Amino acid sequence: MAKSARPNRLERLPKVWYNLGIALCLGIIAACVIGCALTVYIFKYIADEPVVDLDAAQMSYTTILYGKDANGNDIEMERLHGDVNRIWVDYDDISEDMVNAAIALEDKRFREHQGVDWKRTIASAVNLVIPIYEGTPGGSTITQQVVKNVTHDDDFSIIRKVKEILRAMKLEKHYSKEQIMEVYLNTIGLGNNTAGVQAAANLYYGKNVSELNVAECASIVSITQNPTKYNPFTNYDNLVERTQTCLYLMHEQGYLSDEEYEEASNYQLVIAENTGGQVNTYTDWSWFTEQVISDVLEDLGAEKGYTEEEAYDLLYNSGLRVYTTCDVEMQDYLEKAFNVDTNSTIFPAVINEEYPEGAFVVLGLDGQIKAIAGSDRTKTGARTFNRARDAVRHPGSTIKPIASYSLAVENDIIHFSSLVEDSPITITENGVQRTWPVNFYGSYLGNITVNIAIQRSTNTIPVKLQQIITPQVSFNFLKNKLGISTLVESRTENGRVLSDINLAPMALGEMTDGVTPLAMAGAYQIFGNGGIYTEPYSYTRVETADGTVILEHTPISNRVISSESATVLNHLLQGVTTGTYGTGTTAKFSAMPVAGKTGTSDNDNNQWFIGVTPYYVGVCWLGYDIPEQIRYYSYAPPIIYKNIMGPIHQNLAVVQFQDDPDVEVLEYCTITGDLAGDDCETTATGWYKPSNIPPVCDGDHDVNKKDEDEEDQDQDEDEKRDEDEEDDRRSSRDDEDEE
Repeated sequence: MAKSARPNRLERLPKVWYNLGIALCLGIIAACVIGCALTVYIFKYIADEPVVDLDAAQMSYTTILYGKDANGNDIEMERLHGDVNRIWVDYDDISEDMVNAAIALEDKRFREHQGVDWKRTIASAVNLVIPIYEGTPGGSTITQQVVKNVTHDDDFSIIRKVKEILRAMKLEKHYSKEQIMEVYLNTIGLGNNTAGVQAAANLYYGKNVSELNVAECASIVSITQNPTKYNPFTNYDNLVERTQTCLYLMHEQGYLSDEEYEEASNYQLVIAENTGGQVNTYTDWSWFTEQVISDVLEDLGAEKGYTEEEAYDLLYNSGLRVYTTCDVEMQDYLEKAFNVDTNSTIFPAVINEEYPEGAFVVLGLDGQIKAIAGSDRTKTGARTFNRARDAVRHPGSTIKPIASYSLAVENDIIHFSSLVEDSPITITENGVQRTWPVNFYGSYLGNITVNIAIQRSTNTIPVKLQQIITPQVSFNFLKNKLGISTLVESRTENGRVLSDINLAPMALGEMTDGVTPLAMAGAYQIFGNGGIYTEPYSYTRVETADGTVILEHTPISNRVISSESATVLNHLLQGVTTGTYGTGTTAKFSAMPVAGKTGTSDNDNNQWFIGVTPYYVGVCWLGYDIPEQIRYYSYAPPIIYKNIMGPIHQNLAVVQFQDDPDVEVLEYCTITGDLAGDDCETTATGWYKPSNIPPVCDGDHDVNKKDEDEEDQDQDEDEKRDEDEEDDRRSSRDDEDEE
């Protein structure tokens, strides 16, 4: 009888174990295949990836604007940032306590591992399959977090995690622990749109990171695990508890002695005032900040060729350092003082239901913008309409000193006391003749001196001067020499040709569009600095975070009138604030000399006062955004000027303007305008260029009689000329008859 075949060992096993054995073998084989495939993939597609470049990491950094303190030193004024507020700080400026706190809380074997802490990585992987720890223990080292922060590769996948591990190991071979820690502490998220320990130290404690004590360091590092849960502004108790954990770990790992641990544990964290969790809310930007933002963006485009988007990104996200011309104390004062909502005592009452809008500029005599206000209301948003920079309005009589009197004095057409006739001219409009212009005082005074004409803001005299100078010359002077770019050479609207090259715009400020308060401040500086024009500017240089200068404003100053002319005009304009007939006497404050000019456009739609002291030019403008007549009890701009500029000058020494040494100070006859003679009953003091000194008065003070005599003499000369011409004609006829 044949023997039956013996079953093999697997067949003798229970069926269930048999099946499990087969499955296990297949699983091992499959795992090996997958592992091999993964290994090939890693080495082929991942291992050859370049090392993460920490030096060229593209991240957002906070831009800082610097102004000047009372001593002229640079001080931080404002911060600008995009989505994230981050200020880079070098490793050497980070306290050792901050580094130790990060290591103790986040990666205790940081100084020993080569980019990956395998114990934590394996524990984290096992915990995903078999939950052993409460929550999910972090497997990422500080180096791995740097990789994620720099590459922004944070997708949840096994491949991404493998990439991160390999990148971290490569990173450790090319960078030191200090370099990696520097990047980590500058890139970690710390809540309230803030990243990096320097920005967080500024925001939460009002300090630089190097100034923090160990408890404050521990608290900032504690935020990064869960910025919402440990928000210092909203979850203070949670933060304190987490900080205690960090301090305990620092003590346990040997970074704090028993005494240091006890002291730090008992320290009470004092968080800075809650500003809504932002370094700046954009509505809190000062008017100056908005001015310099506009100027830097404009120059980045004009000088460096950046597109608008590129310029914005660079300014808000690249950690620039912008050094401005702002007097920080003065700007803070102006923001508060020039505000009808909160400080109405500065502003004289008007009859209108709503107070007019306004703008104010304080400019140094060297062209530096010191303070600026684009409205007399509380700011309600960012990059709002800045009337000081952008409101183009009719300047009224403030145009007279720069368009008419300055050129007339410069070209010796008039002198300080020239006798001029206040009378209208005849113009033709649409075939109809009329006399023009009228004076605001409603009459014509006949012969008056230039000094009185400027004091009274007489309209007829600039018109007659423009007939001599020509509007074209004045237009070119304002546009090309004084930087007033809003003038219109020629424009057609509704079939009409509009141009500022005419008598009304150049003599009286009745322009097609107008001028801005900032441009007028720039123009008037020539009356305080001896005739030099420098285009107004708001910053001196812009640097990258590493100190590379990318924009530098080198002011270009040009002489536009002589020093002698500037001195004469300065004293003429001082008469506006001190003279018997001055329209700006309410602008005077203390004994400080003020050379100024009032200005009103048609129907009182725009009201101005521009005043120049030995220190600053101040411009006040009032008007409605939709033009409307300003109805008033007291003319407001010079009063507002006094109320604003008086406190600005209160700690400045009272000094006089520096006159040109060649200008002669002489007495003149107030009736004839000539130098005073022995018979002159009323005299005054005048300032005269050496090239245009009037003769001595001959004692004939009947000016009208002199005019009549001159007219009779002219008539006699005309009659004699006619007789001579008739004789010539007769002689010619006689010659013809003889022929």
